[in-house]
Amino acid sequence: MSDPVGTDNELFRSRDDESESLRRCLTLVNTIDDGVYQLDTEGRFVAVNDAIVDATGYARDDLLGQHVSAVVEDADARRLERETRDRLESGADPSTTFNLVIETAAGDRIPCELRFSLLVEGGELEGTVGVVRTVDEHDRANDQLPSIWRTNDSISSVINEANVGVFVLDDEFDVVWINDTIEEYFGVDRSEAIGRDKSSLIRETIRNHLADPETFTETVLATYEDNTYVEQFECRITAGDDREERWLEHRSKPIESGRYAGGRVELYYDITDRKEAQRARQESERRFQTLVDTVEEYGIFMLDTEGRVISWNEGAERIHGYSSAEILGEHFSRFYTEAARADGIPEDNLARARDAGTVEDEGWRVREDGSTFWADATITAIYDEDTLQGYAKVTRDMTQRREREQRLRREYELTDQILEASPVGIAVVNPDGSAARANERMGELLDLPMDDASVYTTAQQDIYDANGEFLPLEERPVSRVFDTGAPVIDREILLERSDGQRQWLSINARPITDERGTPEQVVETATDITDLKELAERRKRELTEREKELAAVQLVTNLLETGDQPTDELLREFVTTLPQFFQHPERTAARVSVGDVDATTGAYAPSDQRITASSRTVNETPITIDVVFHEGDARSANDTGGFFDEEQELIETLATLLKLNFDRNEYIDDLQESNKRLEQFAYAASHDLQEPLRMISSYLQLIERRYAEELDDDGEEFLAYAVDGAERMREMIDGLLAYSRVETRGDPFERIDLDTVLADVLEDLRLSIEDHDAEITADSLPTVEGDASQLRQVFQNLLDNALEYSGDEPPRVHVGAERNGNEWIVSVRDEGIGIAPDDGDRVFEVFQRLHTHDEHAGTGIGLALCQRIIERHGGEIWVESEPGEGATFSFTIPVFDE
Repeated sequence: MSDPVGTDNELFRSRDDESESLRRCLTLVNTIDDGVYQLDTEGRFVAVNDAIVDATGYARDDLLGQHVSAVVEDADARRLERETRDRLESGADPSTTFNLVIETAAGDRIPCELRFSLLVEGGELEGTVGVVRTVDEHDRANDQLPSIWRTNDSISSVINEANVGVFVLDDEFDVVWINDTIEEYFGVDRSEAIGRDKSSLIRETIRNHLADPETFTETVLATYEDNTYVEQFECRITAGDDREERWLEHRSKPIESGRYAGGRVELYYDITDRKEAQRARQESERRFQTLVDTVEEYGIFMLDTEGRVISWNEGAERIHGYSSAEILGEHFSRFYTEAARADGIPEDNLARARDAGTVEDEGWRVREDGSTFWADATITAIYDEDTLQGYAKVTRDMTQRREREQRLRREYELTDQILEASPVGIAVVNPDGSAARANERMGELLDLPMDDASVYTTAQQDIYDANGEFLPLEERPVSRVFDTGAPVIDREILLERSDGQRQWLSINARPITDERGTPEQVVETATDITDLKELAERRKRELTEREKELAAVQLVTNLLETGDQPTDELLREFVTTLPQFFQHPERTAARVSVGDVDATTGAYAPSDQRITASSRTVNETPITIDVVFHEGDARSANDTGGFFDEEQELIETLATLLKLNFDRNEYIDDLQESNKRLEQFAYAASHDLQEPLRMISSYLQLIERRYAEELDDDGEEFLAYAVDGAERMREMIDGLLAYSRVETRGDPFERIDLDTVLADVLEDLRLSIEDHDAEITADSLPTVEGDASQLRQVFQNLLDNALEYSGDEPPRVHVGAERNGNEWIVSVRDEGIGIAPDDGDRVFEVFQRLHTHDEHAGTGIGLALCQRIIERHGGEIWVESEPGEGATFSFTIPVFDE
């Protein structure tokens, strides 16, 4: 079957042809042990012999019509198709075989050898016919075409267990075999990979799994273009749903002999652990080198076995002054002084380090610029097993520490002198109560002899706390610090000295602890605060007296808050309380007179031991305060010091306060009388002026009715001016009257809902709002305490102004409120013509106008009236505006507490 076979030679014909020759042919085909089959042009079975049926385990009818891939792997099916195509195109049907695996109905895999030929009719392919033989029955030495089962199973198993991925490529660089590890590494399916062009497999699948796909693709494809060299490189596989991230080492070489000569074998070794170890080692080395380089406090460098410098860190450069370029290869002895080199110290240090392993040394060293520093150096010998490799040297500049230690020694000596000269007692106390050290001042303060430190705490002086309680030895400050470990700060104690004197001391005691925080000793200081305590007692007594004075002033203030002239009853209450504010209340009597009102308490009698203060009000009402000290008082009439003078000042202050109150009351009375007269005048003025204005208006109207036809244009204009002037005068008089009556004719305050007030005002202004095509919006307003009629007047005036001064555009006005602490801030904001900032205060003055009557109507009283109403309600009003930017009028009113 080496040549193309035509239909006349077809092995399997239709069952309808029952010729004898056909029966013999069929018998022969079914008798042979090899499997014989026929495929159509689509690769479907059209005939199979009994051997094929037995080998596959499928019934003949189940196989007929099925594609050949039903019993072989997809990769082998594609190879058959490609081989068939190549033979058809070349016109040759060589007698060649190749290997494949039959997959039985039971799932078994049978390695086989295939030889097939083409069935061609008139130059057109009609199908193929082939013979299949199991490998065990065939000499495989002459196999030429590859198959996935060709590789020895034991070798494959070993390779898989070694985590080595293997690609075997033929001379066309098609994949002829891969192992399980390749599937795991690259996430490819063996059945899809075998038989495919490796270049396409890389571009379409494998490169998508690489961290650097471009480099990988370029490097591998280059080996296919020039398959003459060995390639080796590393690559990283990214993690995916079916694979782990890992590092691989690619090794590949051409296949020079055997079945796949001209092809290539590619091996992929998992080097993830090695890379991780390498990365960890590099990171460790990097961290170590970074640490060495960044440790500026230490010079760290290496020496060879002869003592020459072979490494140099930044700390060494900073300390010694040499750059690495200057010092590498130089002998380390150049860091030593000439005297040290003359004595052989550098060589001696190396020898000691070589013998003992390490050596420490302190001494003067020389920098690059010739200056010296005190160095603390450690030299460590480095051995590889028993062979000396060199030395590690660590140097630290200890010049400052050495200077500090010397300074501390000097300071210690100075401290000792200071301790003895200190006015504060200082002692260091041991746990057994003895003094490790104490200055002479401490002995003086504690009344102890200091020639024997053991008596420091054994003396049993009587010591009391600030409350006068006796302090046993175990509760004293030093003992408490040893017990608790906590310091005692500013503890006041009272010491009964052996000479009978009482002495106040302020004690501070702090622990000196070990590394576990346990007190080993206690530092105790003592300061004599006897004078301060006595001064504090005096200040306390003075403060008590001052408090009495303040209470007396408060007593007068309470009296004055009545707002009326004190009656005999009020004065008597004041006089009855007054003596308690003096040093000896039980021996003190007082008398107070204001004009004809006189009040006396106690057994009052003329005496030389008395103090007096008098004054007069602006209306010459006399005020007198007398305080008398009865017989038995320790002070004499000539005693003018101490509290006697202060009490004199007290009653003079009280007399002045009484005078100021009476002056205030008289002033208030005068002011109220003046206001009453002003109100009467305003009422009379408005009443008296309105009558002639009505008469003027009446006569003007009469002139207009009788002589209207006789008046020319000027006359009519003059008459209109007169009528308008009279009307404006009437409005001004009404406004002035309302302004004067804000305080006196207002209604009592009551709970007012500002939402209701605003709604009433908007209803009153409804026609004006419609005429102006205005839009007025409002937030929810609070409930307050006030005069509903007056607050309604405020809203009406502010909204009327917003409509009047809206400019050319339809008015847009918003009324809002927000709480600020204990008050509400209510605002009316418009988008009108605005007000200059300099006129912000002027607009609230009576009869002050910023525009002429021809420009805008008004009396100039509206905002002044709003201000007086708001002030009556305990608030204030102001405006924020810029010309052309609108205006916001805001006023405050207290929060209503129910």
